[in-house]
Amino acid sequence: MKGIRVAGIILGVMALLLIGLLVLGFLLPSGWSVERSTTMEAQAEEIFPLISSARAWTLWTPSPDTGFEYFGPQDGEGSGRNWDDELYGEGTFVITAVDPPQELRYEVEVEGGSIRITGHITLDPVDEQRTRVTWSEDGDFGWNPLLGYLARRMEDLQGSQLEQSLEALDRLVTESEPLETDEVGEPPTGSPGSS
Repeated sequence: MKGIRVAGIILGVMALLLIGLLVLGFLLPSGWSVERSTTMEAQAEEIFPLISSARAWTLWTPSPDTGFEYFGPQDGEGSGRNWDDELYGEGTFVITAVDPPQELRYEVEVEGGSIRITGHITLDPVDEQRTRVTWSEDGDFGWNPLLGYLARRMEDLQGSQLEQSLEALDRLVTESEPLETDEVGEPPTGSPGSS
């Protein structure tokens, strides 16, 4: 009898702790912001075709291996892709505004909009041969109490992903011939590649 009572107390304490963690998760901010930048040994005109096409993003950002399709124009505003992948979930990436070759904006929705991300990439000339690429993202995990804890770590987690993607973009730009927009075709499955 005493053992049952102790077990009941332990379960009650555990339930209170779980409820407390969920309540705290609801109170934590669900939004986050990240910014990273790097200087590339290339002109903005060489870099811009790789950021203004949803197809080209697959070459330098993490991307699903399966379950994705492209929509809209080849590049520029409206160029996008949908995916439904076991690892990445279900989502949409679309370029919402471009100002060639200086600026691009995009939006990402995951799981029917329960997670939303807006992004902004600017290309600023440093000199005749170098360009400063600045990438910023703002996201919101919505009302999921468990993701409130994750939002606090996004500066490190997503910041690291942006850094790796910028490094991949830099390698792609400096190790290959300049890409024209109409040359960006169907990338191979499993190639290095959103957020």
